[in-house]
Amino acid sequence: MSAMFELADGGIGFMPDPADNPDGHNVPHHDAGTRISFELANVGDAGGNARVTVECDGNVVGPEWTSGYLDPGDPDTGYVSLGRLGPGSHEVLIYVNPGSGSRDHTTAQFGVD
Repeated sequence: MSAMFELADGGIGFMPDPADNPDGHNVPHHDAGTRISFELANVGDAGGNARVTVECDGNVVGPEWTSGYLDPGDPDTGYVSLGRLGPGSHEVLIYVNPGSGSRDHTTAQFGVD
């Protein structure tokens, strides 16, 4: 068969980007970058690499995130910077390829101070 990937049940995590947080904010803030995290696993019967595309407020963010080589059953954690966002509510959509057809995308809303 092939490698197929699913996102873990934990959803999407939101935090200030440690590479762009000069004032040391503890929650997403307009004076810092925002970074997301997510977990996925290879649920297929062959090894391979997952590719994750991220959209924020309907716009694709940067290049795809690519996992390391994952054998069947192996998990991985990804981090993607969204850059600096304005205050208020935002929505993120992530989707993984090649997906299993189940749990291969998720959406979450979050706020920026």
